[in-house]
Amino acid sequence: MNKNKERDFENATQSLIRQIDSMNLEKTERLQVKNFILLFRDSFKQDSVKHATFAPVLGDGYKQFLCDSCGFCKASSVSFVSFMNKPEHWQLRYIDEKWAYGPHYYIVHVPTGRALDLTFDQYQFETADIPYDMGRSAMVTRDARDAAVRFTHALGMDVMKILNSQIPKSN
Repeated sequence: MNKNKERDFENATQSLIRQIDSMNLEKTERLQVKNFILLFRDSFKQDSVKHATFAPVLGDGYKQFLCDSCGFCKASSVSFVSFMNKPEHWQLRYIDEKWAYGPHYYIVHVPTGRALDLTFDQYQFETADIPYDMGRSAMVTRDARDAAVRFTHALGMDVMKILNSQIPKSN
């Protein structure tokens, strides 16, 4: 990754951390959210995680992604809401293909209604504003579940038990 991309990626990560600091979360939850943000964002940079997450579906096509967060919206958002396991606080959301850059997954902090988008920076190269108002509640499809499982297994974590017991699924 070149220096400008590294700087932009780090700035985006720090922007997410500042957002969490501004949300007035209980201390334990705030620290847990920050840890997931840092863990997930750091993993986006790792070739082994990219390969494990995307190669079964895209082959080597993922190597053409323009930034490190590209493509991780579904896997990271599903994993986040699963591990947080607080549907009254964190909801999986989805913007469908009606948006020119869709589909896109992200998270909403239910008490405040604020979007927490772990991969918002993947659209910065297009200078696209993400239309969170187009988002709707998302079910965890088989494809989304599989992406989250591949992603978390690459991190040495297992989201499968949580997905099987906590989140409503659809085919």
